[in-house]
Amino acid sequence: MVTHPDSITATTRYEQIMLDHSHHPADAAARLREASRTARNTVAVSGDQQRQIRDVAAGVAAPTLIGAVIWMLEHARHRRLSRLRFLSRDGQIFYELARRLPPHLHAGIDLEYVYSSRLTWSLAASNADSLDQEAWLFNSFMKSNATDLCARLGLRINDHLAALEAAGVSLDADTRADEHQQIEAMKKFLRTPRVRAAVGARITETRQLLIDYAAAHRLDAPDTGLVDAGWTGRMIDSLIRVCSTPGRPRPHALLWGYEPRDPDPAVTDHVSAYMYNTATRQGADLRVPDAPYLVETFCMGDHGIVTGYHRSPTGTIQPILKSVGNPAPESWGLRTYRDTLYAVADSFTHLPDQDLRPLIHDLMAAFWCNPTPEEAATWGSYPYDSDPAGTAVRPLATPLEGPQPRRGDRAWIAGTLAISNPDLRQQYLTHASATEVNGTPATD
Repeated sequence: MVTHPDSITATTRYEQIMLDHSHHPADAAARLREASRTARNTVAVSGDQQRQIRDVAAGVAAPTLIGAVIWMLEHARHRRLSRLRFLSRDGQIFYELARRLPPHLHAGIDLEYVYSSRLTWSLAASNADSLDQEAWLFNSFMKSNATDLCARLGLRINDHLAALEAAGVSLDADTRADEHQQIEAMKKFLRTPRVRAAVGARITETRQLLIDYAAAHRLDAPDTGLVDAGWTGRMIDSLIRVCSTPGRPRPHALLWGYEPRDPDPAVTDHVSAYMYNTATRQGADLRVPDAPYLVETFCMGDHGIVTGYHRSPTGTIQPILKSVGNPAPESWGLRTYRDTLYAVADSFTHLPDQDLRPLIHDLMAAFWCNPTPEEAATWGSYPYDSDPAGTAVRPLATPLEGPQPRRGDRAWIAGTLAISNPDLRQQYLTHASATEVNGTPATD
């Protein structure tokens, strides 16, 4: 059954949180509440899954993203930036929302969506003679297995089975680089001359294409702001290593959140984060557990991973996409989600004169840390993929299994608990570490 606009009367728990943060009828929290309600009255849905997608999009995702976009545009003006480059794929929704907000916010700032990926930029910045020291080849929410490792390097695994076997690399998909024996075998494989030669040629080609693409889109200019969801900043660091020249100032990075592993003042001075920055402790109390997984879900793109670049017959550098569309999120409900975000942005015409971050934190915590079973079932089925090469698509949450329930490949702990057997839930909580439950920064 389709839910028609005139059938919505109840206030959602997220709209109630907005009202609780409101101090007068015309403030930002009140206007967000009206925009959320308007969006729910605008976007018709069919079935409970679409309704859960729409209501969380209107009540949580839209404030989370719109608040950041407003800050990004204002911060760009404050920093006197000439252009903002929104990095695919997480930056796509920021770009689309920026274009829908009042034009005066970005007047005089050149906005462009550009194609990037951890896969391509990290490879371009790698050294073929020290591949075994390149952490990006092994790390992610799920550590690499043999297939992932080859995919990140652009190698056909069937062409290297003998070398993998000789190095002692297991081909079992469940044997990953978090096991000492496996990662040491992987490093041995990466040190073989044939692998270094094959990857070296790919690095050289990818590096030059990235340099040319960056120059064409002014990605490395000091008056450019690179917009992304954020986290460790390693992808942007890869761009800088490839494209920078000695003594030239870096471009700025405008991120939703920033969690650098080893903060470097020379780098962090050019990085600004909206919600929190663990390098400076700014907004430390505003980070919800496992925030990257939530925000990356809210930033779902409508095309596949950028697997490389190619030079067109006219000489321009074009991205190579793993897929033109993004089938798994599209099947899940991407269109309903995006339509709702746009409806909120179109309705939110009066910009805030107050800090929205405390409100955004409470909305995110209500959903992400305390989901209803219905929300957990719907959003837990979202096909989340943390792997640079797109080889590890998993639902955000799946029920715990016995006899010794573990987190495993579940990115969303609270969602998992909400749809799990109560006895298994209690058993898991009894043995899970505080670090795991509280979502200490762990993503690349």
